[in-house]
Amino acid sequence: MRTQDAIDRLSLIHDQLARAEVYPGFRPPAVALVGVFGLLAAAVQPDASAVGFVTYWLAVAAGGAALGFASAARSYAREEDELARRRTRRVMAQFLPALFAGTAVTLGVWRAGPEVTYLLPGLWVIAARPHLPAAVWAVGVGYVIAGAALLLTADPTAEPSGWAVGGGFGIGHLATAVALQAGRRDDDE
Repeated sequence: MRTQDAIDRLSLIHDQLARAEVYPGFRPPAVALVGVFGLLAAAVQPDASAVGFVTYWLAVAAGGAALGFASAARSYAREEDELARRRTRRVMAQFLPALFAGTAVTLGVWRAGPEVTYLLPGLWVIAARPHLPAAVWAVGVGYVIAGAALLLTADPTAEPSGWAVGGGFGIGHLATAVALQAGRRDDDE
């Protein structure tokens, strides 16, 4: 019985340590690549109806997620030990509900009709902070400000702008990559 208590306490200590450390699975080059992908998607966005706009950006988001999570998935499968895998599962468990909520809001607004689709770029601009370097909070503040500005200046009569989505998405990811790289340098020192 005492051995099991000790194992349980060690597991609890590992969980506490994992909550306090910076998650290394989000690699700066992969995050920067997702940012460039968003900017390229904004540059080539076709003229489309509100439904086409949402469909296009959902596809871009899926592609960006695949690019962004590929390095974390590779590390999980090939490099991480059980403790690191537990940390990865915890980070993903905290991130995925926000991703699903954003998708649900998008689909809800999409179903409400084209007359409210103009609000989506502002609603899509979100940020996640757990397990990232402290410098990322500034990027999060930038996302909130950009999202608020898009919501407050949205014109229901104008065509949805790919730059509103792709610009915020791309610049935000590039800034996050810089913050992640700076956080890694701080950790190394």
